[in-house]
Amino acid sequence: MSAPTPRTALLVGAAGGILKEVSRKLAEEGHTLVLFDRDAEAVGRLAEELGQLTKVEAVVGDITDIPAAERQLADIVDRFAPSILVNGVGGDTRVIGYADLTTDHFDQSFLENVVSSWIAIKVCAPRMAADGYGRIVNFASAGGRTYSHFNNAAYVGAKAAVIGMTKQMAYELAPTGVVVNVVAHGPIATERVAGAFERRDPAQRAAVLAKLPTGRYGTVAEAVGSVLHLCSESAGYSTGSVIDINGGLYM
Repeated sequence: MSAPTPRTALLVGAAGGILKEVSRKLAEEGHTLVLFDRDAEAVGRLAEELGQLTKVEAVVGDITDIPAAERQLADIVDRFAPSILVNGVGGDTRVIGYADLTTDHFDQSFLENVVSSWIAIKVCAPRMAADGYGRIVNFASAGGRTYSHFNNAAYVGAKAAVIGMTKQMAYELAPTGVVVNVVAHGPIATERVAGAFERRDPAQRAAVLAKLPTGRYGTVAEAVGSVLHLCSESAGYSTGSVIDINGGLYM
C-alpha cells in the first residue's frame, strides 16, 4: 500500500482524549498538524510531543467564542490551507432529567456541538472546495442516533443536530471533492468519561455496564480508527455517512 499524501490537518479540540490520539496517528502518517484548543498547557504539550514527528502549529483559542474563532480560523486557512478538518469539541457527562434542564443547557450544548462545528466548516470548506479536495469529520454520539443513558436531552438534541447539519453540508459540498461525515461514538473511556464513571457508586456502574452489549466501555484506540479512515484519501466516496462506534449500544 502506498503511503498517504502528506496533507495539513486542523483538529479542533485537539487536546481532548480521542482527538489527541487522532493527532498522534496523523502525525505518524506525516501530515502537518494545526492543533486548536483552549487549554494552552495541554495543547502546548501535545504540540511539543508531536513536533518530533512532523510540523505542528498550536493555536490557543475557544471555538465557542464565535467571532474570535472565526478570525483565528481564517488566519489558519490563509497560512496552512488545511484539507483535513476534525471537529472534536463537545461532550457532556451530566445525567439531567428533562424537567431539570434549562434554556442555558440547550444554549451551551448547541453552541459547543453544532455552532462550533458550523463555524469551522464555514471558514475552512470554501478553500477545500477551491482546491478540489477535503475531508471533514464531525463528532456526534450514540445518543444523537437514539437516546442516552449517560447524558441529557440538551446534549442528545445537539448531537442529533450535528448529524442533520452534516448531511446537509455533505450534500452541498458533494460536487466539490469535499466530503463531510460523522463519527458517533458510544461511551469511550477517555480520562474525562472514565473519571465520571468511577465517581458513580458500584450499583450505578453495574447498571451502566449492563446496558452495553459488550459489557464495557470502548478504548480510545478503538475510537480513532474510523476517524482516521474518514480523514484519508480512501474516504472520497463516503459523504453524509454516520459511523457508529458504540459496542452494540445502537445498531
